Amino acid sequence: MPPNKVLSPSADEAARSHAEAQRQRILDAAQQCFIGRGFHAGSISDIAAEANISQGLMYRYFDNKRTLILALIERQLAHDQEAMRHPPAPADLIESLLVCYQHWARGETLETRGSTIASVVLFAQINAEAHRDPVIAEVVRNHDKQIGEAIAQWLRRHDQERGRASDEAAVQQRVLLLRALVEGLAMRAVRDPDLQADTLRGVLTAAISQALPE
Repeated sequence: MPPNKVLSPSADEAARSHAEAQRQRILDAAQQCFIGRGFHAGSISDIAAEANISQGLMYRYFDNKRTLILALIERQLAHDQEAMRHPPAPADLIESLLVCYQHWARGETLETRGSTIASVVLFAQINAEAHRDPVIAEVVRNHDKQIGEAIAQWLRRHDQERGRASDEAAVQQRVLLLRALVEGLAMRAVRDPDLQADTLRGVLTAAISQALPE
């Protein structure tokens, strides 16, 4: 009998890379469908059509819509964790949030990277779905806890670099301030898309100086 075919290391790596590329393609398509149609109206067939693949091929990677939603949350967590390894300077954070606000106000989807909210619509849908689905709620809360700790570590490093000891209760309050600021701005952009940049810059400068004092 002929020996079983064994992939070479290079072929095995190529196969894994192809599978991961396909997976990301499906996730990108799912994100677009969920933003445009919502979690419940966006069907598996819609996602497959957006990804330009067959439904059968999509089921090789994801069992159902819930696994797609969970994978989108996990992908954002991975991007957030990577971003927190190289956090921005306070001045850069202000400018970044100003740019994000403009995109959110126009209903645009940001590239899924960094610790920002890629889409206000998707952000709101995930939070709403977490109220209905305990599995999604657990993943969302785990994501929140991990990113909260990453932000806290950033703030502790910020204090240490300036020769200050960190008060842990104050660190947790500063984490909450930053998170409420970003999440609140995303929602505010929907309600007040014409907010003047100078007004927003003043608010951001005041808030971030409290969270990241020099």
